Amino acid sequence: MREPPVVGVVFGYLYSAVNYALALIYVIVLTRYIPLTQYGYYNTLMAMIGMIGLFFPTLGVDAAIAREGAMLHSRGLGIDDHYAALLTISLTVSTLYATALIIAIPLYLVSRMPSEYMGLVFIYAAYVAIAGINGALSAYLWMMGRLASQGIGGIVGNIVFRGIEIALLVLLRSVYAIVIGMVIGQLVTLIYYLAIVKRLVNPGRGVALIRRGFRGYLSLGIQNWLLSYLSSVSGYAITYVIYSFIGTTYVALYSLAGYILGAITALGGAVTNVFGSRVAHALGSGLTDRHHLIRDYTVAAISVSGVLATGAILAAPLLPLLGIIHGDYVETIPYGIALFGTAVLGSVNSIYSTYYWVSGRGWIALEVSSVGIAVNVVIALALLIVDRGLGLYSVIIATYLGSLAPLIMYLLMDGNPQISDIVVNTTTYLLLSIAGALPYLLMANSWPLYQLIVFLVTILVTYIMRPIPRSVINQLPGFVKPLLTPFIETGE
Repeated sequence: MREPPVVGVVFGYLYSAVNYALALIYVIVLTRYIPLTQYGYYNTLMAMIGMIGLFFPTLGVDAAIAREGAMLHSRGLGIDDHYAALLTISLTVSTLYATALIIAIPLYLVSRMPSEYMGLVFIYAAYVAIAGINGALSAYLWMMGRLASQGIGGIVGNIVFRGIEIALLVLLRSVYAIVIGMVIGQLVTLIYYLAIVKRLVNPGRGVALIRRGFRGYLSLGIQNWLLSYLSSVSGYAITYVIYSFIGTTYVALYSLAGYILGAITALGGAVTNVFGSRVAHALGSGLTDRHHLIRDYTVAAISVSGVLATGAILAAPLLPLLGIIHGDYVETIPYGIALFGTAVLGSVNSIYSTYYWVSGRGWIALEVSSVGIAVNVVIALALLIVDRGLGLYSVIIATYLGSLAPLIMYLLMDGNPQISDIVVNTTTYLLLSIAGALPYLLMANSWPLYQLIVFLVTILVTYIMRPIPRSVINQLPGFVKPLLTPFIETGE
C-alpha cells in the first residue's frame, strides 16, 4: 500500500522535530555535565570511525537496487528479490565494518586519543550492525512508497534514543551515554520496522539478483555512492583539520554549531527523501516533464529554510539566557548564527543532486558536488594556514563558498523554464539570513532589535512573494493549512 507522498514529508520533518525537541533537553544536559574537551575528543573519535567506514562501501549498489525496486513497485511488480538483496548487502558490509572498527583501536591510540574512550568503539560496533539491518528495512519501505511508516520508525527510535541518552548523561556524566542511547534507539527502530514489514526474506535470495545485475547497478549506483562518499570525506576532513590546526575545543564548538544548524536543515532531508521517491515513481509511470516537481519542492524548501534561518538567528542568543547552553559551550552561539544561512543553499543542492541521480544522470550530480566539496575543503585549509586567527570562521566561510559553487553550476546547466523562481527565492532568503547574522557578529548590542526587524521583514517578504506552491499545501494535514495559506502562490 502506497502512502500519500507528502505525508512522508510531514512525518520526515516530524521525525526531525521530535528529535530536536528532545535534543533541546540533550543540549542543556550535555553542556551542564560534559566538559568541552571530552565532547571534542568524542567528536574527533567519531570522525576517525567514520573515515574507517569509507573503506567498507556499498558502491551505491544498494541505492540502485532500491531505485529499481521503487520503479517496479509503481508498475505493480514484486520486489522481494530486491528486498533480499538489500539485506545481503547491509549484513555483509555492516559486519565487516564493525569488525574493522575494533581491529583499528591501536590507530586511535596512535592519534593521541585517550584510552578511556576506547570502550566507545565496541559499543559503536554494535550500533553499526543493528543500523545495517534497519537501513535495509527502511529502504524496503521507501521502495513501496510507505514514506510515513518509514518516518515513524525514525521518530520512535529517536524518542527512545534521546530519552535514554539524556537519562544516562545525568547518571554517568560521560559521552558513553550518547553511544549507548544510539544502540538502544536502533534496537527499538528494528523492532518497529519488523512489526510493520512483518517478515524477513532469506538474504541468500538476493544474491542472484546482485550477480545478475551487478554491472548495471554499479554503473548507476556508484554515482550516488561516490557523492555520499565525497561528502563524508569532506566532513571528516574538516573535523580533522580543525582538530589539527586549532584543537579539540573548537571541534566541540563546531560540532555543536552544526547540531543546532540541523534543526533548520531537517526539512531539507525530509523533502529530499520524499522527492527522490516521487521522481522514481514518476519515471516508472512514464512521466517525462519533471521540472514542475523540482520547482515545487525546491521553492517550498528554500522559503521555509529561510524563515527558519532568520528565526533561529533571532532566537539563538536566548539559549544561554534560558539556561539551555552552559559554560564554555556558550561560545558556540556566534558560530551557529554564522552557519544558519547555509541551510538555504543546501536545500537547493539536495533537491538537484537527488533529481539527477534518480533520473539516471548521477554523474552530473557527482561532478558538480565534487567541485563544491573541493572548494569547501581547500578554502578552509588555506584560510587556516594563512591566518589561524580566523578560527572556525574560516571553516564557515568555506562552507558558504562550497555550497554556492555547486548551486550556481546546477542552475546554469538546468533547462527548467521556471529557474527564475528558484534564483529569486534563493537570493532573497540567503541575503535576509546574512543580514540577520552579520550585525550580531560585527556590531555590539545589535541583538535583539536588529534581528527581530530582519525576521519580521522575512515574514513580510514571504507574504508578498507567496512562494509556497499549492501542490504542496494541498497534501498537508488540515491543521497546518491555515498557518501557511497566506503564503500560497497566487494564480495556481
